[in-house]
Amino acid sequence: MSQENINQEELVVKTFGAQAKIYAGKYSDKSSIAHSFSIRRQRVYEMLEELKEGKVLDIGCGPGVMVDHLLNKGLEFYGVDLSKEMIEQCKQDFRHIPSAHFSVGRIEKIEFPDSFFNAVVCMGVVEYIDDDQGAIREMKRVAKPGGFIIITLPNKQSPYRVWGRSVYSRMTKIIKKIIKRKGSKIIVHREYSEVKYIELLKSFDLKVVDVVYYNFKLLLSPLDKIAPKLNVFFSRQLEFLSRSKLRWLGTGFIVKAKK
Repeated sequence: MSQENINQEELVVKTFGAQAKIYAGKYSDKSSIAHSFSIRRQRVYEMLEELKEGKVLDIGCGPGVMVDHLLNKGLEFYGVDLSKEMIEQCKQDFRHIPSAHFSVGRIEKIEFPDSFFNAVVCMGVVEYIDDDQGAIREMKRVAKPGGFIIITLPNKQSPYRVWGRSVYSRMTKIIKKIIKRKGSKIIVHREYSEVKYIELLKSFDLKVVDVVYYNFKLLLSPLDKIAPKLNVFFSRQLEFLSRSKLRWLGTGFIVKAKK
């Protein structure tokens, strides 16, 4: 791994680890991020609805925001995360629950046997790594035959993301340069094309059985932060587009594949 990638990984771990005690709250406040997180999680729940029993692996589990729902379905929960702080927080919060297991781990090398899980969930992770093939290979390896792999990804075609990378990010760099403000290190956040990612999954002999989009932001940066309530209102009204011809307007999409 190059020095650049090491810095990226260290930055991700440090950033999320520092938020271990408060990260769960990001799903419940009134911000645009909270809406994005909560609707993404809800769509993942819907994709897991047909799973009535078995083991579920949550890669990048954070503070365990999916634990209660999956345990209430009678499933056995396994959570892994790169951040020791996140895992320690999970072990503390769920220490009295024998069917919830947590460990520090990485997606490129999952420390579980072959064909161990009925479902593998990867929510908000792949955009921070540089080895998509290695990640898919490992998720497939630990999934049982007939098991599901559910992956969330930022949508490269979303107007919000096109504006963000082609206009807004450049504007902020120019402003910082003018006022001579040094930019802090930022986490590289990759974006994906549905067509290309599905092709990649198929190259591993995985059958894509569902794709859904979410978080339809009409207000572009920085308006989404200035008027978060209005932004969330519009997004909620447009969630019906999640599987329509206009689904590409969503800032993220979720792919469900079967081994």
